[in-house]
Amino acid sequence: MHADLLFTGGPVLTPENHAGPGGPEGRGATAVAVTGDRITAVGNSEVHDLVGPKTEVVDLAGRLLLPGFQDAHVHPVPAGLELSQCDLTGAKTAEETLAAVRAYADAHPEREWITGGGWSMEAFAGGTPTKELLDAVVPDRPVYLPNRDHHGAWVNSRALELAGVTRDTPDPADGRLSGTPRASRTGCSRKGPCTTSAGTSPGHRRGPARRAAACPAGAARARHHRSGRTRWSARSWGWRTRRTPI
Repeated sequence: MHADLLFTGGPVLTPENHAGPGGPEGRGATAVAVTGDRITAVGNSEVHDLVGPKTEVVDLAGRLLLPGFQDAHVHPVPAGLELSQCDLTGAKTAEETLAAVRAYADAHPEREWITGGGWSMEAFAGGTPTKELLDAVVPDRPVYLPNRDHHGAWVNSRALELAGVTRDTPDPADGRLSGTPRASRTGCSRKGPCTTSAGTSPGHRRGPARRAAACPAGAARARHHRSGRTRWSARSWGWRTRRTPI
């Protein structure tokens, strides 16, 4: 039987050659055949006998072929949503972050909210950017942007207003609002309070997010593939944890 897919032309990492990609004495495998959803042969030139007229042959060009990684904790739909909105993962400084927010807002005047995320805490003093910084670049619409660890969020004055957060709002039991009661809230929250502002954002309401899930999940899947991950375990918006081949 001919293989559906053949990888060839590069070292293959297997349990038998763990001492190095080429094996302990350079005798490691250099070809892998796949038929259906199964690896059907691992070896060298003899695996080429499985090539047929419909076999897809992938030339590794000397690159190492590894088993796919399985990620035990991901949130693919929220991640995909952020990638399709104001993506701040490439910004390294406060200036770059604010420029990216301004550029996104200017390019999307139709958006009721500016949402996205991925800013770096290291880019801001104390890891807590202020609402005034966001107000300066987006003064007219609410902004909600989680940071990279997604245990904190950055919002502007308009978002705080819509969420009903004032200087007299106490810290909830499951988190902290930056600033202190009876003083100005800074616009950065940790843990539970993030959901206060998020819940008012159309992009983070459960119904619209569920309906839009297919497209963001596809963006997240593509990002996973580029980093070599082939299966994930996810829990998002109350959905049951599931292992999903990607």
